[in-house]
Amino acid sequence: MEKTVIVKGMTCEHCAGRVKNELEKIDGVLSADVSADADNAIIQLEEEVDYGLLRKAVEKAGYNFVEIN
Repeated sequence: MEKTVIVKGMTCEHCAGRVKNELEKIDGVLSADVSADADNAIIQLEEEVDYGLLRKAVEKAGYNFVEIN
């Protein structure tokens, strides 16, 4: 299952790497392809994941979670 998270505040690939690392720590997240240019993270999930956990991961990395599609 694939979800797209809109993330604001990233300015470079280092920023994207911080978000990727936090998202991939979550159980059920297989991978996260994060782009500072596109302001998003495309997440591959093996199971449903509480969106609150995704929000916390983005915020822990220091960025703004806008929405998930």
